[in-house]
Amino acid sequence: MLYPKRRFLFTALLAAFVATARAQVPTSAEPEEHPAFAKPGTPRRSERIRSFDVKHIRADLKLDLEAGTIAGTVAHTIAPLHAPLSRLELDCGAKLKVGRVTIGAAGVEAPFEHKGDVLAITLDPPRPPGENFVATIAYSGKPEQGLHFVPPDVAHPDRPRAAWTQGQAEETRFWLPCYDAPNDPATTEMVVAVAKPYSVVSNGTLVETKENPDGTRMFHWKMEQPHSSYLITIAASEFNAFRDTLGSLPVEYYVLKNVDEETARRFMGKTPKMIEYFNKATGQTYPYPKYAQVCLPEFYGGMENTSATSMPDLSLLDRLEAQERSQEYLVAHELAHQWFGDLMTCKDWSHLWLNEGFASYFAPLFTEQDQGEDEFRLQMLGELESYLAADRTYRRPIVEYRYDNATQLFDGMAYSKGAWVLHALRGVLGDEAFWKGIKRYVAVNKFRNVETEDLQKAFETAADKELGWFFDQWLYKAGHPEMKASWRYEPDDSTVRVKVEQVQKIDDETPMFRLPTTVEIVEAPGKSRSAPIVIDGPIQEFVLPAPVEPKAVLIDPKGWIPKTMAFDRPLAERLFLLEHGPNIMVRLEAAESLADETIDSPEVREARASAWKREKSPSAAVKMVETIARGEEPFRAALVEAAAAAEPRVRVEAVTGLSRLSRDGASEDLLRKIWADPEAPYGARKAALRGLTAWRVADAEKILNSALTMTVGRHTLASTALSLLMDRPGSQAREMAAAYLAPGQPPRLRYAALQALEKLAEDDAALQDLIVPLAEDADRNVRTRAWELIRTHRIKKAIPVLEKRLQTEDFGFNADARGTLENALKALKEPESAPESEKPKEDDAPTVDPLSDVRKQLDAIDQQIREIRKRLDERKPE
Repeated sequence: MLYPKRRFLFTALLAAFVATARAQVPTSAEPEEHPAFAKPGTPRRSERIRSFDVKHIRADLKLDLEAGTIAGTVAHTIAPLHAPLSRLELDCGAKLKVGRVTIGAAGVEAPFEHKGDVLAITLDPPRPPGENFVATIAYSGKPEQGLHFVPPDVAHPDRPRAAWTQGQAEETRFWLPCYDAPNDPATTEMVVAVAKPYSVVSNGTLVETKENPDGTRMFHWKMEQPHSSYLITIAASEFNAFRDTLGSLPVEYYVLKNVDEETARRFMGKTPKMIEYFNKATGQTYPYPKYAQVCLPEFYGGMENTSATSMPDLSLLDRLEAQERSQEYLVAHELAHQWFGDLMTCKDWSHLWLNEGFASYFAPLFTEQDQGEDEFRLQMLGELESYLAADRTYRRPIVEYRYDNATQLFDGMAYSKGAWVLHALRGVLGDEAFWKGIKRYVAVNKFRNVETEDLQKAFETAADKELGWFFDQWLYKAGHPEMKASWRYEPDDSTVRVKVEQVQKIDDETPMFRLPTTVEIVEAPGKSRSAPIVIDGPIQEFVLPAPVEPKAVLIDPKGWIPKTMAFDRPLAERLFLLEHGPNIMVRLEAAESLADETIDSPEVREARASAWKREKSPSAAVKMVETIARGEEPFRAALVEAAAAAEPRVRVEAVTGLSRLSRDGASEDLLRKIWADPEAPYGARKAALRGLTAWRVADAEKILNSALTMTVGRHTLASTALSLLMDRPGSQAREMAAAYLAPGQPPRLRYAALQALEKLAEDDAALQDLIVPLAEDADRNVRTRAWELIRTHRIKKAIPVLEKRLQTEDFGFNADARGTLENALKALKEPESAPESEKPKEDDAPTVDPLSDVRKQLDAIDQQIREIRKRLDERKPE
């Protein structure tokens, strides 16, 4: 699954922001401190112990989309494993009401006990090992987790009703009594009745549709290949379905009835091309009878249900939105899971990276195939920054056995670092052995549960190499190399001396890394020599022959290693690399390092101003424009030129840069022209709006009020205007925030109003009172942000509301939201610091609070997050 945080909307955006706002290639001069991941005493977890094998699951269900209920039966075909089975325990949500359990075709009733989330069925006589029997459970309920009903609301009055399931990590139990762990795949049948005009999509093949006497319609889906219970899906609504084929494989795109085909294909249209690539890359033809993607309201991220991926309908972009951002990564990520996650599923969540790391690498690999190396490298740079952001929060190994809840593991280590470990392995082995290992891993393990050792065995066999050292340092240890490097030329003996240091703090968790890599000595543009080296100590110097003084020296020039590195280079070398660097990562590092140089140097100014024009990759050109779009007056002319570029994203960044400069007549005319152009990218129009407002043009109020009425781009222009209006001092900002917080306002306008309360509600009891009920808002984004604001403003009257929410909230896959709510409650219950005048004097010798430094660090992190969130609102494409 790809969950924007994780995975998570905010963390994904945070990582994207860090990738653009910080140095493009991370550098590190000093080792960083990293909080621990698991609390002391957290027990070790491993694969769930099974006493039986589920062979097949058939559910006959009725979904009532208006009442929000489910009712019916589920029949499990089960074989005891090792000993006679007298007690069958299945996972069953506490909110489900089990009415009856029967055994076998004769329907013999069996005693059962449903306590908490466990359904215990007594088998009398006990069933012998290997002998199949069928246990049928009749149940009903109104689930609060796992199965979600989405009605129309005041903000979306014309939206069709919808219902959808979300099983990962272990939430299928809340709507379907089952064995709810990943290590027991089974074949399935979902036979689901819904009222007309709704239809149902599920796993596998639609074998029958039937009109029922009660006016409902029955949809019978059958999945003949085994898959884990968290991958079972039901999605119901009024759908439009559009189709492609790849050979005999149906490729289907389901969208709500008010979405047209052009919009659907704008999002998912490259799917057949992606399937072709993954077929070839894995050596395994797509293994299921169809591939469907179902776009659903209020669904977050993507979920790789076997043969029927769930997608967020917010990824359905209009024509102008699609100019600025693509959703192809999401499509490729979820599709890759059909092999890595579905065909082969991690045996337990400790090995989650075998699902998520693979999907997070194969999505950029498709980009490399489709759009070229630079686009691939920039996606991998984003993955690196996402991992580093997670590592700054806490440090853990990718294979982590100690955790409280499986959702904690869906983080930058499993996803982004997992992707980089595969990339590093490719660098160590070379392409031939790497792809041979991938194909062997798939061939040997398809339709099986896997653990990291299975991958190691496949690569060791394919490459005929012992790889224990690699897997130990990258998978079972934590962290990454934090490096310093420098070089000098010795004309007396015609050598280059390259000094490399690993400065990360070495401990039980973080190792001294062994890094087979290369040094590239660049003698002239297009002329270089490479030498293999192994970095494996704290300080090393490598002496390499060099008949002439190099123009540049590169370590790991192709960027195989996930690392931070502070490389001390003279100005001439950085200017050379900006123009002649062998790949976009090197050129971006040079551009960022030059941004720290004095702006008075004509040579540096010209090199930076023209760099974007040499880039052939659109994303690379955007990154280069970003480096000159930070409010530096000497780059005005370059930004004006970039604002006329053919690539929309370059224009957006250029206009953003112009809006940060002081006002002049030509720039004002340009921003007015862009604002008035309905075909201009939304990002460019928003930047123009910010610039004109910041410059306090005479008609700024008129422009803002006009923008506030615009509905295009799901109110993206209106939300920017609202934010700017609320950023002004005075009573109007308070009044506008209160008005646009109300349910029924467009979601983006509500979010803008809520964001404004970060500042407006400080010491404002009336506005704080408006925040409290939002802690229980129907919109998950609204209530999660409200929890943060309650903590920020220490609104203690919200404690009962938050305590109640902690008991009823469907956190589902969003472990971050649980942490937000728990941390808010914890902060509110802690005693407030005394005012300065009431604090004891030094002579009073107060007891030192051992947690005070930790609290200060958390407060500082919170402040940084608030600042980043504010800047994200200004920068992120919506």
